[in-house]
Amino acid sequence: MACIDTAREEVDYREFVFRLALAICGERDTAEDVAQDVLLTLYRSKAKLGVADNPTAWVRKVTVRCATRHLRRLRRSDRLSDTVQAPDGSSDRIAVYEILRQLTPEHRAILGMAFNQGLSYREIGEALDIPEGTVGSRLNAAKKAFQGRWEQ
Repeated sequence: MACIDTAREEVDYREFVFRLALAICGERDTAEDVAQDVLLTLYRSKAKLGVADNPTAWVRKVTVRCATRHLRRLRRSDRLSDTVQAPDGSSDRIAVYEILRQLTPEHRAILGMAFNQGLSYREIGEALDIPEGTVGSRLNAAKKAFQGRWEQ
């Protein structure tokens, strides 16, 4: 199911989707849930994917939207766990994950795309359906929110 047979080729988006979801969500379990939802959406929408000008950008957009929607639901239901899973246990890494967890889903998404995924402003703008200038201002706001919490 994760291999999507488009008009052009069969592409496996599992790793791409999971890494982006993890960059946005920060927690493996949440990222796995998001990735599963995204892959199901891709499977159901494979006709759209097959005719997309840039299938990877379309998959990125679906992943970002699904991840931010999932984080909003978790925030509303207040089910975010109290523990943070840092891959290597370093205290700085744990502090970064804790701060990211406190940011809005939108801030987490833009920071994850810019710094974890290394996407350009153009690519982020495509994923969020916003102009490049807006990407810059939102990224700046997200960095300020992160920095404000870091300095507390």
